[in-house]
Amino acid sequence: MKHLYVIGNGFDIFTGLRTRYSDFQKWLGRNYAFIYEAMTMAYNIKGDWWCDFEVQLGQLDIKKYVEKFRPPEVSWDQIQEEIEERKAFEEKYHVPPSLHFESECAYRLEGLLDVLQYCFEKWVEDAQKTVVDPKYLTIEQEDSYFISFNYTDVLEWLYGIPEGRVLHIHGRAAKREHLVFGHNKMMLSRMHMGADKEKVGEILDRYNKNPYEYIFKHDLPEIIKDVEHVHVFGLSLSPVDEEYIDWIYNNTPNKCKWEVSWFSEEDSRRIDAFVLDHWGVKDRLHRISLEDIKTEQNFIDNVGVIVPLRSS
Repeated sequence: MKHLYVIGNGFDIFTGLRTRYSDFQKWLGRNYAFIYEAMTMAYNIKGDWWCDFEVQLGQLDIKKYVEKFRPPEVSWDQIQEEIEERKAFEEKYHVPPSLHFESECAYRLEGLLDVLQYCFEKWVEDAQKTVVDPKYLTIEQEDSYFISFNYTDVLEWLYGIPEGRVLHIHGRAAKREHLVFGHNKMMLSRMHMGADKEKVGEILDRYNKNPYEYIFKHDLPEIIKDVEHVHVFGLSLSPVDEEYIDWIYNNTPNKCKWEVSWFSEEDSRRIDAFVLDHWGVKDRLHRISLEDIKTEQNFIDNVGVIVPLRSS
């Protein structure tokens, strides 16, 4: 493949979809207010927490969470009674005895995040239906491969890219696939934190987005080994995506050219940091902005590939 496109949420937003995490916040508040309120209580949400939703998922203050939601302590007699009831149940139904500690706090968080997963997938499904006047970018459709961090079908539906050349690395909503979202925080040892905190930490670990788990599900090294141009469109280079970009940098030819789109000053700072950490790309990378204009020729064979990119 000559061209590798790495597609982030900024691409969908430019197209006209309402897929910012702040849009998810508003959608959740309108449609599932009880989940919105439960998240606010669990994470003590203030300010622009939702704008950095994935990173913030890993920032739960476990100690305060357990203190807030741990059930009231019960007497020794009640504990003994519960043990006897469980033992009688296991003997009656031939259930192997349970040796693990059960945490009401962990069950509470697990249930909340399970429902949040459902809400997230429903929101993406709804968001795909909101675009009515899409904008387009010039994309090289021949000899190109696309790694999309988005869950939507903008590339397939609006650009006509064949499904076989688009990898939705975190799932595809239109195919009813499990959509992957999560944080990149590595949980430190919780052995001395207490059983409740340890169990809550285990639930948070399930939402740790390990990039290599998803990279090595696919034959990406073979696909991108001869790439000449890497186009990063709408990817914010946030902490949860850094390792993906590191891997792409290390597995593409060291002479290939890079172009990376930016929108905000924060985007620009993250590009600066990427260049500093990957100094070999310094003279091969240039920044672009996604040009928000239209031309009279809106479609080519019903596939919009018109709006040019403007170098910044």
